[in-house]
Amino acid sequence: MLFKKREPVTEFVPTFLKEDRSALRKIHEMISGAQNHIYIVYPWITLGEEFIIPFENALSNNKDVEVYLITKLEKEDVFRRLHQLDDVERWKSIFGDNISIKYNNNLHAKMIIVDDTEMIAGSSNLTGSGLGSSRDYEGKPQIEANIYTNDRKAVENGVGFFVRLWSHKTSNKYVNDEYVLSCKSYHLSGIYQRYRKDFDKIVNQEKMRVKDDGTLKFNGILGYLDSKKAYVLGKTRKDIAVKLLRDSRSLNSSKIGDEVEISGKFNRIEGHSEFTIKELSKGTDKFNINDLRLGLSKIKINGEVVSIEEVIEMETKYGSKILTLVKIKDDTGDITLELWDNIIPSGKLKYGIKLEITNGYTKVHEGELRLGLQKNDGKIKLLGV
Repeated sequence: MLFKKREPVTEFVPTFLKEDRSALRKIHEMISGAQNHIYIVYPWITLGEEFIIPFENALSNNKDVEVYLITKLEKEDVFRRLHQLDDVERWKSIFGDNISIKYNNNLHAKMIIVDDTEMIAGSSNLTGSGLGSSRDYEGKPQIEANIYTNDRKAVENGVGFFVRLWSHKTSNKYVNDEYVLSCKSYHLSGIYQRYRKDFDKIVNQEKMRVKDDGTLKFNGILGYLDSKKAYVLGKTRKDIAVKLLRDSRSLNSSKIGDEVEISGKFNRIEGHSEFTIKELSKGTDKFNINDLRLGLSKIKINGEVVSIEEVIEMETKYGSKILTLVKIKDDTGDITLELWDNIIPSGKLKYGIKLEITNGYTKVHEGELRLGLQKNDGKIKLLGV
């Protein structure tokens, strides 16, 4: 015979305090050798950084290797740091579109399957305590028992289990919906209450401005928006979010994924609460054009018409709409003003006329900062030449 038939291998791979880290070594070996896909099922993940090098090894084998992760996502776990959402976000940044994630809050199983040819399953979680981390801050090392096998029938059964779990109605897609973002907000709340040094690091990372009176200003990425609240993600730390309790109008011009600026005061935090702030009062603020920046609302500003840049007729599902782009200036600068549906009668808008704008807001269109009027209470007054 030219080739000897491969004998199936089954090994016991424990974690025994810090003395035996066989499970972690075996997981590294399996992931590093992946050629096509990796199935990962673990309810708790806090040691994601341990897998960066094995993941990179797998990508060097095949840049299109795919990862399918099923995990658990409950607020209490995130608050208690049994689950670090930044590990999940880090994996997403490595694999991009080639990682698919679901969460199932009934999950207690722990296993990894690589290329439908080998599997490890047992009691260890992907945590410092479950894998015997040598770093004290990762938690107290535990004693865990796991089995590795490349037995064809056993792995086939494991794949069948994974497919059933992935397609089950209790497994939900991990997207930035309200539930996932509330867990991220919860994560920030837990850090704020229990780990103030870590919270201060996040404040610096995200360039949050926190005043002594509890007022916070925060530039982030809009992740969720409805008429009563918004979740704004960190620009650097995608695993954290601030929940803004808000007036329904202030972010109406923004889309999911836009960079926005929010400001408000911390809500009183009791127990396992979300990290929320209440939006500041809605008084109208007077601005010069040079002071305008993305994310402002309830703006009052005076300007002079420099030119009418463009008049655009658009067909929408609500009928025909007309957008007029007007360049206005003051002593500090100029900006494009968006006016919809002839809010100023034809012939009244001309070069040199002075305007007073009340309840405006700022937005960005194709990289250009623009000024618009709030839909319900935006007003424009002609002051003459």
